[in-house]
Amino acid sequence: MSKVILIGSPNSGKSLLFNRLTGLHQKVANFPGITVDVASGKFSAIPELTLVDFPGTYSLQPISGEERVASEYFTLGLDDPEVTQVICLVDITRLEKSLYFTLQVIRECERHGKRVMVLANMMDVLDRHGIEVDLEGLSREIHAPVLPVSARTGKGLDHAIE
Repeated sequence: MSKVILIGSPNSGKSLLFNRLTGLHQKVANFPGITVDVASGKFSAIPELTLVDFPGTYSLQPISGEERVASEYFTLGLDDPEVTQVICLVDITRLEKSLYFTLQVIRECERHGKRVMVLANMMDVLDRHGIEVDLEGLSREIHAPVLPVSARTGKGLDHAIE
């Protein structure tokens, strides 16, 4: 059984994405600390893959309880031979808030030999306002693939999971 870790900042849409990809109904709310445990579920489209959803965190150097849970489980997850990939979800409308964390995740994945993909969530919001982001340039700069998605609408998710 292969596992994929889903990690990202608070309120980036992780629980919404998790529910969309697994068909489960993990509690979703728009305030920090709602997801303070690790949840897992099978991908609807790829049943042999398990998605593991971590609490939202701004850093792998924890200062709160939920950040500690996320950081500790992330480190353990990277050592798990069943983990084949890490998905780092970022809120593209607040990219500056998640870049430091994203770079930490990429560095740790490289150290542990795990593939990492960055999903730029909330692209529907940028599209609605006619705002463009150079995701190819961002991908080159951070040395990881960055794909546009909308967890709310499902757009882009068919290309997000390999």
